[in-house]
Amino acid sequence: MNRAYWEDLADTYDEQIFSVLRRDREGRLKRLIQDHADGSKIAADLGCGPGQITPLLATHFGRVHACDLSEGLLEHARAGCAGFRNVAFHRVDLSAGTRSPFPPADFVMCVNVIITSDLARRERLWERVTRLVAPGGTLVLVLPSHEAALYTNFRRLDWHLRAGLEAKDAIHHSLDRQGSVSELEQGVRGIEGVRTKHYLREEIIVQLQDRGLRANEISQLPYDWDIEFPNPPDWMGAPYPWNWLVVARRER
Repeated sequence: MNRAYWEDLADTYDEQIFSVLRRDREGRLKRLIQDHADGSKIAADLGCGPGQITPLLATHFGRVHACDLSEGLLEHARAGCAGFRNVAFHRVDLSAGTRSPFPPADFVMCVNVIITSDLARRERLWERVTRLVAPGGTLVLVLPSHEAALYTNFRRLDWHLRAGLEAKDAIHHSLDRQGSVSELEQGVRGIEGVRTKHYLREEIIVQLQDRGLRANEISQLPYDWDIEFPNPPDWMGAPYPWNWLVVARRER
């Protein structure tokens, strides 16, 4: 993972990075945490960033381990959790494959972490993240959706056609031209210039199955069109783009 990139973003993270918790139109992440709350259990916030979700976990679980690649982001997370005594912070590169500084947890949150364009690093992330789920534990993942990316491309194309462009010009202005064919076939697409892995629903199921977890829920976590387009037109409403919200359980 690119530690320097995240260190540079530490002081402006909230302005530059999409907040899944704040943009959760239906409050489902918060409800998930509340539904699994148990003061006797351990939770983990993997890739906690500046700690947007960590205080919520600390309120509902007996112990929380929060980790991130960036020390600058961890400093913000520590400040946001200053009133809690049950949170431990760790600087960890989850893609490095080294031993974890904390044990597997009963409830693991991992929001838009397994998204690197590098396949080898991505596979290491899957291994590391899933190993941190204790037997009988729950893993909550948020992942970019490949289907939603294709749908967003359709809406961009539709917008151009409604604006009066000819079909050829509408296609020209709608295609993702930043990546190679190989990347696009892997679901790697640009998000504000950063090559980012997007997932098919079935792909997530297989990744979890191969690591001893069962996907109990894979559903759409919708967000507003202004995340995808500056000043979207009023007619562009539902259905909205989405991330995948995954709730899985370790079977072994």
